Amino acid sequence: RAAERINGNTTITNGSDCNPLGIPQSFITPYPFQIIHTTKQLVMLFEYPNTFRIIPTSGGIHSEDPDPTWLGEAIGKWEGDTFVVDTIGYNTRTELNGFKHSEALRIVEKFSKPTPDALQYEATLEDPEVFVRPWVVTRTFALRPDLKRIDEFVCENNKDYKELFVTPAK
Repeated sequence: RAAERINGNTTITNGSDCNPLGIPQSFITPYPFQIIHTTKQLVMLFEYPNTFRIIPTSGGIHSEDPDPTWLGEAIGKWEGDTFVVDTIGYNTRTELNGFKHSEALRIVEKFSKPTPDALQYEATLEDPEVFVRPWVVTRTFALRPDLKRIDEFVCENNKDYKELFVTPAK
């Protein structure tokens, strides 16, 4: 679907159908996300497409054969001032920057604060069934203390919403 054609138009990605985006796609939308940290878990709330992650912060091991989900089975732990999240168990319905992946996908994310007003994000993506070698995605987010919470985002009609993402064919 990364290059789906609809009525002579091109470039519709999974992000235009209101389904969960997966990781790291959830971090590249123009919509905010919110992090809530407790002593036992870190919760991420994504405004678009109204999804969430609950990540235990005590480390541990993954399930032997996790049921594949949109956002996978995440296990987090602190390494100094960096929060490291190891995730497996993704379904194959999401994309990685427009590329498909298999259920063998593993993503290791690192979250740190290089300055008091920024969040540094790094994700190493590895899928030996699809990619020749792991690759890394990075992004720095400006913190927004003026935003008290994310808004509710509801896709009422996926067909109408897709029209916002259509690029006319040349």
